Amino acid sequence: MTLKHAVSVLLLVAWGLASAAGPGLSFADAKKIWERTKGRKDYQTYAGEFAQFNNHFRLDEKDGCYALGKDPVELMLVIAHQGKEQYAVIEQVLTSVDNAKARCFRKSYGGVRTKIPPFFPFVLQMGMG
Repeated sequence: MTLKHAVSVLLLVAWGLASAAGPGLSFADAKKIWERTKGRKDYQTYAGEFAQFNNHFRLDEKDGCYALGKDPVELMLVIAHQGKEQYAVIEQVLTSVDNAKARCFRKSYGGVRTKIPPFFPFVLQMGMG
């Protein structure tokens, strides 16, 4: 293996690890990832399980976010997993708008521990009416 090849492989591995964690994504970047992956069967399965988890713990209702505005808010939840941790975590909550309702949802979902998704980067879309 040449030094140039080794450096290329190392850069690809580092980029893959950074991409898996997903820090620093914009809403538009996250939406592109979601658009590419939302049709996958494993995405659909995980999304259904997350919806059950969300409904069971009433994550969308617990902080009273819906009462903070009438306009809809689109969320992009970036779910990451570190090392050998038992659970993944919602690392970023990106919103289509910036208002009190959106900020409330960012607070409600940010840092929530959840089941490890089937692939990375994993972006879960939610529409909050």
